[in-house]
Amino acid sequence: MTLLDPKLDVVFKMLFAEPRNARLLTSLLAAVLRPPSPITQVTVLNPELPVDLATDRGVRLDVLVKLEDGGLVDVEMECDARRAHGGRWLYHWARLYSGRLRRGDDYARLEPVVCVVFLDARSSSRRFHSMYQVREVHDHAVLSDDLAVHVIELPRLEQAPSEGEHIELQRWARFLRLGDGDERALESLASEAPIMAEAKHALEILSLEPSAQRIAEMRREAEIMRKLDRQEALDDGRAEGQRALLLRQLATRFGALPASAVDRVNRASSRELETWAERVLSAASLEEVIGV
Repeated sequence: MTLLDPKLDVVFKMLFAEPRNARLLTSLLAAVLRPPSPITQVTVLNPELPVDLATDRGVRLDVLVKLEDGGLVDVEMECDARRAHGGRWLYHWARLYSGRLRRGDDYARLEPVVCVVFLDARSSSRRFHSMYQVREVHDHAVLSDDLAVHVIELPRLEQAPSEGEHIELQRWARFLRLGDGDERALESLASEAPIMAEAKHALEILSLEPSAQRIAEMRREAEIMRKLDRQEALDDGRAEGQRALLLRQLATRFGALPASAVDRVNRASSRELETWAERVLSAASLEEVIGV
């Protein structure tokens, strides 16, 4: 059987937002948050998938969970290192936190919001599990318990034991990393704890569903197109910079440029621009550089 990859955000959501997998979600949250008392009830507030999943390449797929005590936990899987930064995480936290208070409500009604990010990339933190809060810079007193951002970097899993990270979170990180085809390692993990066996079974059931297979493939294609679009934008920006620089160099060497020369530079490919940038250093005329 070919298993779906739980590191793909849409697979992660279909797996952990499914009501029949509430035990998996509860175990995952407990492994990250290590609450003083057990999590007895979780309610997924956004179990549905966005209708524009196929067309919106930047759509964010998170699992928004309400705990029994009223606190919110927002969980997401992120594989793009470019989107792994504090500003983005704080923005989503702020939207959730401020959205819980209506005009005229007492601030005492605000309840904690925790963001949990499973990151299949490396950030600047250099830790497997980082936890961010708002603290006083001198004595590190916490300003408020209402804000917390947990970032679990899957590529740094090997550091988890030295950080004293609990075995349950290590197992969940292994599950997320091994769910993309290493069935033997996944079988071994499932033998270590009943909840891991349950997670393996749930992933297998999901992977057999034709609709889940189509959605995962659709999302994977959308991610590929998004990366291609981004690369194309970078290439376009680089070419524009090359054109501007070459036009300045040509004007410095040969004076005011005729409209035909400017038009030729503006229509040139990146390779032509690179060739002309080399020629401009030694050419005796504009014609020797660009042929006009």
